[in-house]
Amino acid sequence: MVQGIGIDITTIKRFKNPRNQKTFVKNFLNDHEISRAGILKNKNRYWATMFALKEAVMKAFKIGFHAGTYLHDISIHKGLNVDLRGIFNKISKNKMQVLISETSSEKYALGLALTYK
Repeated sequence: MVQGIGIDITTIKRFKNPRNQKTFVKNFLNDHEISRAGILKNKNRYWATMFALKEAVMKAFKIGFHAGTYLHDISIHKGLNVDLRGIFNKISKNKMQVLISETSSEKYALGLALTYK
């Protein structure tokens, strides 16, 4: 049974040349996601896609940014597998599953998330 659907789109140019790129990326990616970007040619597209996916997951859980909600608590692995920590794990209580999908173009990255039991 579907519990929530979330979608997010962002421009890739938003992720080009932020003032302090390391701090900027650490705000929403965890260490293994950051290291995975190291081998990619188009890091900006990867960062934009990961941001859109995590925003979509947050929307599928029907929660916004508030104390205790962090995008780096949503961990996205190769193959689009999702691990949840923090408040997201408490909400799902390992009963809710998350499916995600992504696409991108030269200008945009889009993330889609579906939560279900």
